[in-house]
Amino acid sequence: MLSLYTLNDLLGLLVFARKYPFLRNDLDCLIVAWAEDQITAGNDSQTLLILASLALDNQPERAEVELYLSRHLSEQRIDLPPLKTAALVWLKLFMRQLSQCTSIHEVEQKMYFLVCYWLEPDVKIFTAVIDTLKSLYWHLYDEWEGPGTSEAVRMKESECLALINREMLPWSRKIENPDWLVLLAR
Repeated sequence: MLSLYTLNDLLGLLVFARKYPFLRNDLDCLIVAWAEDQITAGNDSQTLLILASLALDNQPERAEVELYLSRHLSEQRIDLPPLKTAALVWLKLFMRQLSQCTSIHEVEQKMYFLVCYWLEPDVKIFTAVIDTLKSLYWHLYDEWEGPGTSEAVRMKESECLALINREMLPWSRKIENPDWLVLLAR
């Protein structure tokens, strides 16, 4: 199984999840999958081999995953990113998942998450993007006139998905660019 995330993505998710523990759903499995891919690609690190072997458990132990990941990072002299950078990595991945949604309902579920949870990592662009997405959520999915009266229901599915992608495009261009990411995290 090819990992969908780079090590930098996973480290960003790890740091952000330490601030917001409710985000840690499958992070351990993602880290182990990344380690498996590294071993399969020919990396002969013993620490990575142990980390990859944790996939033999149905649900790897979080403490073990973090122990062997931290050992690998220490061996490679890799530091965890600061919280501001981690927040932008999480946002980049969230927006990528949102843009890949194929139904109005799937988009609603993703965007509803932003309405339910308060994320404030003190990064201006993060706040601006989240506020934009929350406003878009309320515009598209609020049923203040009664059930089945939301704007999303009135639109064709393709129009709704195009609108969401159009609203995210200016933000995602900056956040997807590694040079901008460093600048924005300052």
